[in-house]
Amino acid sequence: MRGFKTISAALSLACLSAPALAASSVTDSIDNPSEKWAGIEYWGVQVSQFSMVDQLLTFNITDDSKIDIFMAGPSKFTFTDVLLNGKSIASPFTVDWSRTLKATGYAAAGAVSLRFLADYSCADCWGDWFGGSVQVTKADLPKFPTDLPPEKTGAEPDLTPVPTPDSGSDASPVAGAVPEPSTWLMAIVGMGVVGLSMRRRRVRVVNFG
Repeated sequence: MRGFKTISAALSLACLSAPALAASSVTDSIDNPSEKWAGIEYWGVQVSQFSMVDQLLTFNITDDSKIDIFMAGPSKFTFTDVLLNGKSIASPFTVDWSRTLKATGYAAAGAVSLRFLADYSCADCWGDWFGGSVQVTKADLPKFPTDLPPEKTGAEPDLTPVPTPDSGSDASPVAGAVPEPSTWLMAIVGMGVVGLSMRRRRVRVVNFG
């Protein structure tokens, strides 16, 4: 009986200490900024309790575009990441004189998703709002983004045929050189250094304060 009570108490403590997902809802959604004046459309998110925020907004754009995101709200929100179509754009986050956060990304015509991840777990985080606007500007997409097909990047696909043994060409297989043991050792040491630096890297956080 005592063991059962101990287990119950431990489970209760774990539930209380584990961060819960904040109850958030979109108060102003985004439809199609491409059809709005200057490509601007406003949005807002209401958070009802303290905890972690994971809010998704979806909308459509008419053309391949550059997307500028402007955000404002209480300093209680600490944003850990902002993702555009699943790709983080938090690294170029800037804070201007008006305490507005800005991030920029690119998206192909069609469906677009914005995902906001934030820490709202302070002692007096009982309910707040954050929001802002998106501005969509028709633009050429970056030349070689890894998450877009060739027809969306402007890059010409490589149509050069690859010789095969039965294609009638005179090409013959060429064996690749075998790396020296010292080359393998340098590669292993290099990967270890890169892994150590990535392990030590901290998550960047930005807030409105």
